[in-house]
Amino acid sequence: MQVKKFGRALAASLGALVAVVAVGAPAYADPSPATDYRVLAGVGSDTTQDVMNGLSNAITAPGGAKVIASWNARGSATIKTKATNCEFSRPDGSGAGRTVLRAAKGESGGVYQGANVIGCVDFARSSSAPSGTPGTTGNYTYVAFGVDGVSYAVNANSDLPTNLTLVQLQRIYRCLTTKINGVTVTPLLIQSGSGTRSFWNSKMGISESEISAGDYPCLQGLNNGVQEHDGTVLNGQLNYLVPFSIAQYIAQENAGRTVGGVLVEVQDRRGQAVLGKVGGVSPRTGTGGFTGSLNINFPLVRDVYNVVPTAELGNATVAGTFVGAGSAVCTRDEIITAFGFGFRPSTGSQPADLLKQGCGDTYLKANS
Repeated sequence: MQVKKFGRALAASLGALVAVVAVGAPAYADPSPATDYRVLAGVGSDTTQDVMNGLSNAITAPGGAKVIASWNARGSATIKTKATNCEFSRPDGSGAGRTVLRAAKGESGGVYQGANVIGCVDFARSSSAPSGTPGTTGNYTYVAFGVDGVSYAVNANSDLPTNLTLVQLQRIYRCLTTKINGVTVTPLLIQSGSGTRSFWNSKMGISESEISAGDYPCLQGLNNGVQEHDGTVLNGQLNYLVPFSIAQYIAQENAGRTVGGVLVEVQDRRGQAVLGKVGGVSPRTGTGGFTGSLNINFPLVRDVYNVVPTAELGNATVAGTFVGAGSAVCTRDEIITAFGFGFRPSTGSQPADLLKQGCGDTYLKANS
């Protein structure tokens, strides 16, 4: 009951904030000013950074103070997340975000890339589930809040097809297919540590160890991997093919719109990229939202998460912000969908598939 009351109180306190956001919305990036140290500091995924920035500007405690400080995956070399100490290298990607969270809770001696980060991070944005078989026990809980899909993107002027089967994509990424209808195809890798890279590679049936061993010489990293969801890498490149978050693509297309008093302020990095279908299934529907909603029945979908220590699920602020259908995050589903993500409501019971949770569900756990 305490959690539900807190979530409703956070949602109810938005009335005054909405007017401020709608009139003079700041750029939704790192907390502004940078010295605005909030109760919950989070880092990690590039995929979910924009929606969490939007939510961080919408969600306030009953007294009016913003609760979430979500630090972008890209930007200045270092960030400072708390008033005392807590200055460290900016984590770029889901894996890096989870690594910092574990260090912040005392693992690895509390050190991340040479800096003491004890107590410096409260949650990690993650666009990927924990590796291995999904489980219900562990020191960290993957609290679901939305659904993303990953398709592939090509240059709009390319002769590469915009409809490929999963098997065709797998053959491309295993370097078994190097031309399609006589057109050379160059598959790109996105940056290491990315949850999107991990998800995509798993669906392609390739592993990091195989890539490191040089088993797939056709894969192009372009300086250790291109930044995820950046379609400008395709500009002028008619042979490139790159994985791309459907939610990010929709959010970038929605840039500049306002929903629920929150501006969809996203850097439009689509460039000349267009999304492809997989097996004839479109990555989005033609209805809903501004430009169509994410197609939750797309073949390559995944939950996205805010990862918190399992021991802190009973913390009133953590629970009221993230946990359950009545949490502050889950009661702002219009913001979640405006930033391109699908929304799966919580049913209050454990799903048959732990990788298909409802918003606010806390069943999926792991030790990393």
